[in-house]
Amino acid sequence: MSFDWVEWLGYLASVIVLISLTMASIVKLRWINLFGALLFTIYGILIDSIPVAFLNFGIVLINIYYLYQYYTAREKFDLVKADIDSELFDHFLQTHKEEIEKIVSIPLIKQSQKALYMLRNDEIAGILVGDRVGDILDIKLDYVIPRYRDFKLGEYYFVKHPEYFTRRGIRKIFAHAREESHRTYLERMGFEPTDEKRATYEKVFG
Repeated sequence: MSFDWVEWLGYLASVIVLISLTMASIVKLRWINLFGALLFTIYGILIDSIPVAFLNFGIVLINIYYLYQYYTAREKFDLVKADIDSELFDHFLQTHKEEIEKIVSIPLIKQSQKALYMLRNDEIAGILVGDRVGDILDIKLDYVIPRYRDFKLGEYYFVKHPEYFTRRGIRKIFAHAREESHRTYLERMGFEPTDEKRATYEKVFG
């Protein structure tokens, strides 16, 4: 039986489109879906199916349009003090309890000294929780809800606008890496490891 690479191209495109639909991040979904639709467009041309090629080329253009809108949009960000004893804070923790407790226990969070909501376009997109000693913030939890996990929050606050912390008197932040993906995130945000095991990171402002 000969290898029909065109048919397998169709299978590959199908798998990529299916994978895209599992993405919690809308940006990842659109990028992966765009690639799958592009392969389907090529597949449609190769099998002389104009409807398949036309439909998927249209999907490619739609994904490009929304990705352009996303990357060029002027978004509004802010950090707002969170009341650890409030119903809203409890609601946030309970809503995302399954993921949060993989990082730190809820009772330990409730014992923390400081919490900040990370806002994106006036919506709560994530939360920072930690203990403060002088001008140092030791982060216990840096959690972003799935649809906002595109690095924009971290880049905005930790990289581009450290004044959100410095105007609150915070000059240094400690963060604790849980796994390799978290280490990658911290290093991308400009944090430096404080030990050879890369378990604790720090970022100094100014």
